[in-house]
Amino acid sequence: MRLDAQNFPIIWMREHDHDDDHDDDADRKLFLELLAREERFVLIAERMPRPSDLAETTPEDRRERARMFKAYKGEMARLCAGMILIGRASGVALPIRKTIENVSSAMGIGILFADSEATAIELARERLGGGKTDMPAKQNRP
Repeated sequence: MRLDAQNFPIIWMREHDHDDDHDDDADRKLFLELLAREERFVLIAERMPRPSDLAETTPEDRRERARMFKAYKGEMARLCAGMILIGRASGVALPIRKTIENVSSAMGIGILFADSEATAIELARERLGGGKTDMPAKQNRP
């Protein structure tokens, strides 16, 4: 996934074609720049993770991501009003569910689910408007 901050404070995690020249380092740099802004934001993933996503991630990529989450957990907990995944929470495969829970814990943020892009944007605006900042990862909203 690539980061799209054109609609900040809503930051999209967009699908990218695996054949393109996606630059993970550019996404890391953008992520750090967004944290440096010291402004609250919400992350929205345009789709639920799939088991194939886990299979495509190398152990080194996972370690690097874990190091980054650990290093910036405080900033994430303070600045990120939550992450919203577009898709149904029910029926998520166990490995994906565990990954979602681990990411939520590692980043110090709540993860919510929305059935559509419109609902995700509505939830994001609610979160940014001063609503609850610590919602459980298993919530799903139609």
